[in-house]
Amino acid sequence: MGAIAAPPAGNAEQSSQDPQETRIERMKSEMKQYVKKHARGSEVTLLSMKSEPDVIISREKDAKRIQDAIDGLTPYYGQAAYNETLSLASALTREEQNAEVVLFTDGEWKGPSDQVTFEVPAHTVLVGNGPVKNAGIQQFGIQQGKEGNDAVAVLGSSGTWDAPVDIRIYGDNKLLRTESADLARHSATLVLQSLPPADVYRIELDGDDGYAADNAAYAFGKSSREPSILLLTPGNLFLVKALQLTGAQVTRMTTEETASSNSAKTADSGNTASVPQVPKDPPDLIVVDGQAPAFTKEGSWKQLLEETPLWSIGGSGPEVKVNGQEPKVSDHPVNRYITLKGLYVGELHKEPLPAWAEPLVTIGGTPAIYAGKEAGHPRLSFLFRLQDTDLPLSAEFPILVHNAVSWLNEGEGMGLGRVTAGSGMEVPIAADTEQAEWKVQHTGVPGAGAPVPEVQKRERAISSLQTAPQVPGLYAFEERNSQGNTTSYLVEAAADPFEGTFASSKPVVLKSGQDDTGRAEAGAGEQAGNPGTDGKIGQSRYSLMWLAAAVVLLMIVTEWGVYQRGRSI
Repeated sequence: MGAIAAPPAGNAEQSSQDPQETRIERMKSEMKQYVKKHARGSEVTLLSMKSEPDVIISREKDAKRIQDAIDGLTPYYGQAAYNETLSLASALTREEQNAEVVLFTDGEWKGPSDQVTFEVPAHTVLVGNGPVKNAGIQQFGIQQGKEGNDAVAVLGSSGTWDAPVDIRIYGDNKLLRTESADLARHSATLVLQSLPPADVYRIELDGDDGYAADNAAYAFGKSSREPSILLLTPGNLFLVKALQLTGAQVTRMTTEETASSNSAKTADSGNTASVPQVPKDPPDLIVVDGQAPAFTKEGSWKQLLEETPLWSIGGSGPEVKVNGQEPKVSDHPVNRYITLKGLYVGELHKEPLPAWAEPLVTIGGTPAIYAGKEAGHPRLSFLFRLQDTDLPLSAEFPILVHNAVSWLNEGEGMGLGRVTAGSGMEVPIAADTEQAEWKVQHTGVPGAGAPVPEVQKRERAISSLQTAPQVPGLYAFEERNSQGNTTSYLVEAAADPFEGTFASSKPVVLKSGQDDTGRAEAGAGEQAGNPGTDGKIGQSRYSLMWLAAAVVLLMIVTEWGVYQRGRSI
């Protein structure tokens, strides 16, 4: 007897029969009763809905293994493959003489169920009853305000809400503020001003809520402090102005044209010293325009450049004539919104690229711009002098400088934003990364656990295409190089918002090519004497007594909503 299960969306919602029993527990119990009573000795195939149909067991007859498979069903909070799972169930039962498809669902079906026709009897078992009362956080963001950061949260709800819900705001896991929201009209917007600085803000909703997967959201803080840039340059007004346009605080240190010089002076003081003092407050970014002065290659200056994001302009290798050939621009944050079409570059400095480097722009096959991370710190190099090109006169120059400053500033690790749980996503991978792993920062669904996915690899390297964690929450993707330096990128994995919109649920109608010979009773629980349904199973066409005698292959489909929808109010 085979079974296909398409579990409902992943909550821990309580059933109406027992307020302490969740619907997933109720579903598992009814599935086991159903198999025990009507499928003893038959083959069971169990399908679960995830991003694609998941075959849990196939044509299994051993009762213990069937029970273990049902007990092992886990929540899935991403975008579920409704139609695809039904299509697979139909395909697996095609041309079967004695088979049945049973869909276990809590009725919160989000996809069309009548687009697939089964050649065998097909019906549904409803788990739990009554509408789901849900309040959720639909949007949450942080923006810079006049005094600190301002948070904006948009809330939505279904069902009747007589009392306000409590809202808690955290900054780096410290409780900052408690608010309340009235959801009588099913929506509310909260504006929270002047929050203290934090790298990560978290908002949590606490109410008499039946769906926990959308009760928490995260936002990455925006620093109100302007980044500081130390610019070492013999003099380049276009570069200075472009750097200032980024909003950064630029300190200019004038250097000599040749790298052999060991002198420099700040633009503010005009004082010259053989070896300048290292800044008391380390800058966020260092820009070296032209060849680096000799004093930067030893002592405390050498250490400062090694530990700080660095942008080098000029190069030091032998000159290669490229005579204005068309640049080829690769996909990279530094190149966002630019094409460099029409840019004239007469010559490049050809030098071997470090192992960590990635070419961003090539001209005539020769790298012109490259970037990467050295010992975990961002590096950007232009292998040409700005004076030898018309780039500073281009309208794209301020954009390029802004992109460069943003990437170098954020390249030590940053938030990658919100992605749907279990979906594919792109992660920046440094060229020298040897190991990577997902780490749990905060679980968004209490009691659900937070299993992390395996890191995807491409040949021997870490792939930039990864799969987001399947349980809502905050995670860090941590990269490590051979020296042990790490870089972390924060990611919010969120439940598919489609699943929290209960008003959009459609009636579950399974189309069968068989003649209508009667309707089945409700689920196995109802047969055991549990009240709560109308004694029917959706669009079922065959009695379970007939099933018990005739079925050889049972496909149990569990719609994934039962997993996520927790308490049935």
